[in-house]
Amino acid sequence: MRIYEVELNLSGTISLQSPINFSTEKELEIGAIFNSSVKINNNQQGLKISTTVRTNSEDKAKKIALLFIGKMLDVLSFKLNKPLNISDNEIINKSLRGNVRAIIEKNEFREAFEISRNLNLNHTTFLRGLNWYRKGLYSDDPFDKFLAFWNSVSIVASKYHTPNARTSNGSINQIWNCFETLWSSDISNWEGINNNDRWINEMSNIRNNIAHGLIPIEIEYVEDVIGKLDNVKDVAYKFLNEWFNSQLTN
Repeated sequence: MRIYEVELNLSGTISLQSPINFSTEKELEIGAIFNSSVKINNNQQGLKISTTVRTNSEDKAKKIALLFIGKMLDVLSFKLNKPLNISDNEIINKSLRGNVRAIIEKNEFREAFEISRNLNLNHTTFLRGLNWYRKGLYSDDPFDKFLAFWNSVSIVASKYHTPNARTSNGSINQIWNCFETLWSSDISNWEGINNNDRWINEMSNIRNNIAHGLIPIEIEYVEDVIGKLDNVKDVAYKFLNEWFNSQLTN
């Protein structure tokens, strides 16, 4: 086993006032704790971030670093509600660049690492939901974005719904159950749903049609999906945020 330092590029409209250095615990598996140093600096596309990894090969070191930093980004991207992506090459993702960048402090990175570590060990399904949400933020294709935002909701609901005869019938009822848990059975309390008791069914149908290639790649269909992106994104964000704060936080 050897300690490697892996340097990665973080694309996104974020910046630092000054370089950041700190140590944090990395525990991708229970009991496998390693104290990693983290260094973050500004660069052209966003940030340059490096971390130490203990493993037996350079290839494994890169994979572990991508996983470790990626899980942190799932949390940070969600908290900022901004697209962030990680890469091990110098290719600049121009769609994630911008002239206005949020200044991120050391404590925000530390907190994101701590939360991602806790979720990875205790609530892996919720962390996967955050990963899907981040994919929705940084994806360019409207179909991919819709799938990612909807998957972020459905994967969390599949894990945390209340098992009963109704929820055993599938994801639509599982999502409905989780919405009721957060916002009551009165759909007028469900922000973004606009009292439409078919909203979950309609969004799920779009998801299924995209996933199974049933929507023609024609301008009117693409525009219809684009028109629904902000709505499904906003509902997904509200759902994940409130589920984390009310159901997963002590």
